[in-house]
Amino acid sequence: MDSASISSALESMILTLSIVFHARSADNFRTLVHGLVLCLGRPTVTNMARAASDRFAKDVTALHRFFSRATWEPDDVARVLLTMILLPLFVPAGMPLWLAGDDTTAEKTGRKVSFAGWFRDAVRSTGSTTVKHWAHNWVIVCLIVPCPFFPQRFLHLPIHARLYRKKDQCDKNNPFRTRQELLLEMVKQIASWVGERRIELLADGAYPSRELVRDLPRSVVLTSRIRRDAALFNLAPPRTGRVGRPAEKGAPLPKLEKIAKSATFEPAKVLRYGEVRNVLLHSFIALWYSVSKKPVRIVIVRDPAGIEHDDFFFTTDVDSKPADVVVRYAARWGVEEANREVKQSLGFDQVLELRPEPRVAGGRDVVARRGRRRMARAHGSRRRPL
Repeated sequence: MDSASISSALESMILTLSIVFHARSADNFRTLVHGLVLCLGRPTVTNMARAASDRFAKDVTALHRFFSRATWEPDDVARVLLTMILLPLFVPAGMPLWLAGDDTTAEKTGRKVSFAGWFRDAVRSTGSTTVKHWAHNWVIVCLIVPCPFFPQRFLHLPIHARLYRKKDQCDKNNPFRTRQELLLEMVKQIASWVGERRIELLADGAYPSRELVRDLPRSVVLTSRIRRDAALFNLAPPRTGRVGRPAEKGAPLPKLEKIAKSATFEPAKVLRYGEVRNVLLHSFIALWYSVSKKPVRIVIVRDPAGIEHDDFFFTTDVDSKPADVVVRYAARWGVEEANREVKQSLGFDQVLELRPEPRVAGGRDVVARRGRRRMARAHGSRRRPL
């Protein structure tokens, strides 16, 4: 594909997304997108306006107002991006959607950053040491599609996001919601956009919870890790016809690690992390009552060489094949790489902009002096700026 084709495709996508804006906001949106593509430094509003100067003749404050005052909804942008651009290109009609849900932090600086807080830094933390940083915490949803030039890999395209707020940052108009509830809200929206199409939701082991699993739409199947100490039960016994409330669960089952010791495994070949691997699988249906009142399929994965520890997964679709469960969950890993690329390549957590202010009377450039001090504080310098 030549540069002219790439430019034409980008312009076509920008025009499609512009239908959710008013005329003036649509023009500013096109300017910001072109500036983001051409910007070589930090993707601040001012730098993007400078990079797109050939198509932007207004004052830069017009682009600042696009985020602070313009009337538009990010959910509308997500809907058009998914239904009018990505699905026709990557997911043919009738095929299920694979969605990956996760949360990530975006480090910020400054004492008065709205909705920022102290969150665990997954990059610098280790198994024995937890490092926290001042950041935003975003819950995101990515569309998973096969890579066109590498069929054994998957592309993870961010399509939706919600900002997590701690309890002390919420009010009556914005009540507190957990990360699981934020993910559920986005999944419900996406399900309403695509109609009755099946959705395979893939999330890590932090997300299976009563708030998420019990309220999922009927067209959504969740696949995730399951706790090793999960309290599992046999399915509820058939009704006896006696008076009284019927039993909702059967006898308790042993813990998963104990089940794995005496389980009978079957060999299988699955696509995991870009290559086909030999694994041993054991699967059964049980009731994870604290999370879902409906039966779930449990899959235990064992390394034939005995090098890796056993993995434990579950899915809300009891008819799924065990090998398909393993393949789906392995495809989720790309969302971690997408988070890294958005922050390292696009500067998602490095944007720092000092908005221009008018000079004060008296001949001294107080604004410039304040800006240098802010930059020094942002970079941790204790030296007095020159």
